[in-house]
Amino acid sequence: MALSAAGFTLIAGGDQTKARPLLEQSLPLYRQAGDTLAGLAAAALGHLLAAQHEDARASEVLEQTLGQLREAGTGQLTGRERVQHLLDVALVNNFLGQIQLGQGALERAARHFTDGLSAARRAPDRFTILVSLYDLALSRQVQGDLAEATRLLKQGLSLAAEAGDEPSAAYYLEALATVAEQQDNPDRAVCLLAAARALLQARGSGWLHGYVSRAPRDAGLLAALRSRAGDAAFEQAWTRGCSLAGAGAVQYTLEQAPSADSG
Repeated sequence: MALSAAGFTLIAGGDQTKARPLLEQSLPLYRQAGDTLAGLAAAALGHLLAAQHEDARASEVLEQTLGQLREAGTGQLTGRERVQHLLDVALVNNFLGQIQLGQGALERAARHFTDGLSAARRAPDRFTILVSLYDLALSRQVQGDLAEATRLLKQGLSLAAEAGDEPSAAYYLEALATVAEQQDNPDRAVCLLAAARALLQARGSGWLHGYVSRAPRDAGLLAALRSRAGDAAFEQAWTRGCSLAGAGAVQYTLEQAPSADSG
């Protein structure tokens, strides 16, 4: 537990390199002890391996873990053990889906994200629900289903806002901005990106970025949006987004008319 706790702390701080050997040491110890936390350690290790571009080994660790979780089931588990099992299922499915999404296996990725979301909701657990909604929305966006991507992202945005998790809300705003850009709505995209940046600058980076692939928000995207919107409209939209407080940004996003999301 000490090894994995130190590893999770390093992951939250962005130091994946130092976290990896700690999780690699903790996993066989958990398995030898028959501890239910083995699933969580395996999920985190698989995620780190994928982040370091060791997809084959990451997939092996995650698929083995998912098979063990499915075999064990929840029938004999009660209370905290059942919740931990569901959280492990949610995370392992999401991390496997992320690998497959990166490899272009869109349907397989979406199935894993859907299974992950189902387990997270059964727990129920805000942390894994937010990860699952974000990942599933990204897969729908890549598949071209922008309406469904928007619906899922708005669910996640609402959940993060209700919990007062403003950094996570900011990442959802970034993702919604990329959808708006695809829907040929550069003003809305700029406003959402500005609101997200303001939130992150005020509240810090939070935790979600450590578990999902963040939507594009680099200088190239901003330059493209400026070119499409024009300098004056870009500056106006950016100023408006920066002026929105956390709740204001959420309200602005959620109150958009349906036609704005249908592109």
